Amino acid sequence: MTTVPVPVLLLAIALALVAVILLWKVLVTAGLIGLAQWAVITQTENTTAVMVAVGVPAIVLTILLRHATRTHRDSSFSRSPLHLRRQEATR
Repeated sequence: MTTVPVPVLLLAIALALVAVILLWKVLVTAGLIGLAQWAVITQTENTTAVMVAVGVPAIVLTILLRHATRTHRDSSFSRSPLHLRRQEATR
């Protein structure tokens, strides 16, 4: 069995620590959403409440992922149509 060199082990620990520090908000939010869903699912028999508890976070995540994955290949797409008309008139 080979041993891992100490600098590599320290680097791996440092990278894991940085990842946890950077992602702590995501981890806490995911934990709170999961806790709320678990509480609603186990404590109620109301189907509507369960659907809302599971569906609302899914819809919010879908909207955020769609917004995050939109790419603007041309900077002119992010400008208003009025600005584009002005730009065409000055050419």
